[in-house]
Amino acid sequence: MRPRTLFCIMLAYILAGFTPALAQTVTVQSGDEFGHGFMVRQGGTCYVLLPKHVAAGQRRVTVFSAAPVVHSAALIETPFWDGMDLAIGVVRGAIEKRCTIELHNLDISAQPESGARTQLLRLRQSGEPERVEMLVTDSQYLTLEAEITDGKSELFKGVSGAFLFTGDKPLGMVIQALSTTKGRFIRIEEIYQNVARRISRRAGFSTIDDGAAVTMTGDDDDGLPFRLVSTTLPPIAPDLSESNLSGPGSYVFQLIRSNQMAFQTAEDGTISLSQVRLRADLESGYAVPRDIRIDVSSSPDGQRTRPFYSGEMPSDGVLVAKAQPTRARWVFVTISSGWDSSQIGLDSISFH
Repeated sequence: MRPRTLFCIMLAYILAGFTPALAQTVTVQSGDEFGHGFMVRQGGTCYVLLPKHVAAGQRRVTVFSAAPVVHSAALIETPFWDGMDLAIGVVRGAIEKRCTIELHNLDISAQPESGARTQLLRLRQSGEPERVEMLVTDSQYLTLEAEITDGKSELFKGVSGAFLFTGDKPLGMVIQALSTTKGRFIRIEEIYQNVARRISRRAGFSTIDDGAAVTMTGDDDDGLPFRLVSTTLPPIAPDLSESNLSGPGSYVFQLIRSNQMAFQTAEDGTISLSQVRLRADLESGYAVPRDIRIDVSSSPDGQRTRPFYSGEMPSDGVLVAKAQPTRARWVFVTISSGWDSSQIGLDSISFH
């Protein structure tokens, strides 16, 4: 995002009395139903946190920002323990510009006890933020309960997923309306612990340049002329071979060990490389790759490799690894894990 654009958005929230943490509140639509969520960023990827029941079993939901309203799609996962009403989604699109709070910078230090005065932040249909005064009535290890105190507001339908705050510190997320004025919340410490375990094992990604990032691009060019030379693991069937990486279909393999795919330029000499794109088809029924490492070499025999990228493919199956331009004759893409234990499917790898 351009610095001026980010500054203008943040200034608008500050003038309205909302800090960047408060500005992460979003509305979530699943089918015909609505709820709320909260955005965090990790390793260049935007995530939305929401109650599992708000997703309503849907794989894809739509996320709407506060006014001025923009919307984007999110791909939902529910990887947490069965009794936990929590889901997480990868967000792609225009709303990513509003996703500014890094997970590790989220302030979860508040420890609300019974009697603490707090505020529920929710969005009206217009996208206008609304603060509702609430009093903590019960504080347990995993959850807390709070009740509206202004005598006129109610916990209307669609409030699930809204966050409770003290100042700009999040306290918890609504998961259940106990009455028209009282709600139960998952504590922020519990949310943070589970989400951090899920998406932050390797802090998202790392590259050889601190200014590099993982971003999406609208370019549809054919890419640089690298050809596949070898893979460590064979396909599970002839029609699911590695040749599909440059055409229709998927390359599917059983990840019994790390799978390194070696690509060599089809031209003499080296080529300037700044981006590698990987895509996996979520509808194929195969697992999406997770841990990815990319190395490059300028030598004719592919020796003396140097790191280009190391990190995770988001669970929506789209990864664009972007780094400072470097000269390469060989590119080695290594997949060492998947998002689940089934066979791994990969649709395409391209170089730019």
